[in-house]
Amino acid sequence: MTLIAHISDLHLGPVPFPVPGPLALKPVLGWINWARQPGQHDNALWLKAAAEAMAAKPDFTLMTGDLVELGLDSEWRVAAEALALLGPADRVTWAPGNHDLYTRDGEVRARALMADWLPAGSGRDLRDSFPRLDLVGEAAIVTLCSGTPTWLFSAEGELGAAQLERLDVLLAGIDRSRHLPVIAVHHPPHTPKLSWLKRLRDGEALIDLMSRRECSLLFHGHLHEACRVEIVREGRTITQIGAPSASATGRHGDGPAGFNLVEIARQETGLRWSCRHVRLP
Repeated sequence: MTLIAHISDLHLGPVPFPVPGPLALKPVLGWINWARQPGQHDNALWLKAAAEAMAAKPDFTLMTGDLVELGLDSEWRVAAEALALLGPADRVTWAPGNHDLYTRDGEVRARALMADWLPAGSGRDLRDSFPRLDLVGEAAIVTLCSGTPTWLFSAEGELGAAQLERLDVLLAGIDRSRHLPVIAVHHPPHTPKLSWLKRLRDGEALIDLMSRRECSLLFHGHLHEACRVEIVREGRTITQIGAPSASATGRHGDGPAGFNLVEIARQETGLRWSCRHVRLP
């Protein structure tokens, strides 16, 4: 049996005021938005989530994005310390989100300060280094990068055609008799009621690809709530499971903090999975 912890959306504080400059407008507006919602996130809750998740002794941990708020240097130092609490870097995967890659400068900082948790050879566009594949027991964990710098007021994500092409090849090569494919990404692909300013632009393309390659399980963050959706495409069912923000206090509309524990086991009928949501008190 393989046990996987799924944690998401830490939005670690403190968030410093961005240094003014020609590219600072979006971070400054982001800081103002953060300051208007005091107490939305609490690092102490995240530390409790980490302790409870690690007490379960998972074989691997999925971190599905938004470690930070604006992607400033001091935030990334805190983020590196946070991921280190989850075990060795080769047992933790990070799917960057829209807050992680808030600006091009933020993307440069992430590449410099978070190299231990990024695929080798990460270039200017972090998406160029994904998917990342980790074979862990009965699981083939495939991490995608949907985070990419966007315009003001946009929290969209995009995988891009090149990343999807690499994903197609990767999924085709997984031995399904030995490993169950598990997708980890920040933005959920199926969000019909979500604002276009928060969506995954090529979500439908990801669903089509997963259906064609008979990949039926995806974990995400972004929505700040524990949720599960069954997507039927061409007669095949894809299960999309979200984790809440692990640091949410519930003061500004977010669901209560928590995380997911996923078990994958071999049975007479093949590889089967189950997911249990752990809500923090």
